[in-house]
Amino acid sequence: MRVLFCESCGAPMDAPWAELVVVCNHCGSENLPGRPGAPVPPRVPVDGRPRLNLGGRTYVLEGRLGEGTSSTVYRARWVVRLGELVVIKVLTSLSDADLFRREWKTLRTLQRSTVDGADHFTTRLPIPVAHGLIDSDHPRLASVFGWKSGFVHTLEEVGEVYDSGVSTHQLVWILKRLLELLGFVHRAGFVHGAVVPDHVLIHPRDHGAMLIGWTVATPWGPGSTRDLPAIPERWEALYGGSRVATPGLDIAMACRCARTVAGWHLADIVRTSPIEALLQRGMSGSVDDAWAFRDELTAASRDALGPAAYHPLTLPGWRT
Repeated sequence: MRVLFCESCGAPMDAPWAELVVVCNHCGSENLPGRPGAPVPPRVPVDGRPRLNLGGRTYVLEGRLGEGTSSTVYRARWVVRLGELVVIKVLTSLSDADLFRREWKTLRTLQRSTVDGADHFTTRLPIPVAHGLIDSDHPRLASVFGWKSGFVHTLEEVGEVYDSGVSTHQLVWILKRLLELLGFVHRAGFVHGAVVPDHVLIHPRDHGAMLIGWTVATPWGPGSTRDLPAIPERWEALYGGSRVATPGLDIAMACRCARTVAGWHLADIVRTSPIEALLQRGMSGSVDDAWAFRDELTAASRDALGPAAYHPLTLPGWRT
């Protein structure tokens, strides 16, 4: 949901991202913040920063967020509404165009899900805004997603800052947030298939986590034995030799991610604790119910660490 201001009377208007023509409830005038084929007037001063045209809208690129084997990700701003930050993912490897389109289709489907918890958990997924070919002399496939305030650092970056490992308290809330999100995804009929440290974004203050990197997400149902279409070579070890798209694989990868960011030692509790035993079972791939496993983790952490408490992460750019 966006907040726009009517061009005629200045009244605020709530508008879903999908709506390109917004009618003001106060004065009834039509506002056209952008529509396919219509020119989009630049409202951000032309200052030399690169611009990108997609779906009838112009975005000014503010910086590169990351680069993978098949795409580059930018932080950008829609020039008509300066407050509307977006993330733009631009395909750089033409051979991966099918995976790029697969990601967009999966996220659109998940955003329409009506399973329990959808209203909350869809806010922990990339929000699709626009998808198609960039309007330029050299068209490339791109996807635009809504910006998620506070979700800046990846789990990989957390591991770099906490090079000796996060505390067990922090490990527990990170893994619980991942399990809850995966529980929703599995009930909605998908396996993420790439739960790796650079696909997990952490909100260090609010104990939040979200998943990005949906290019290999695969439809799933009881009895499904589909293989993932690809796996990221860099993180092949986290797959434990499996390529079958099952909830067990997602859960095992989430546990391996958490175990990695803990420094592989859980220094502040004994290795025979219930938490360590749960992590080992989760990493084995034998657990297929993320919600039930999350409840077990809650009980084990309460026994080992006491009642749940606030344990934020301290990361660059954050004050807790």
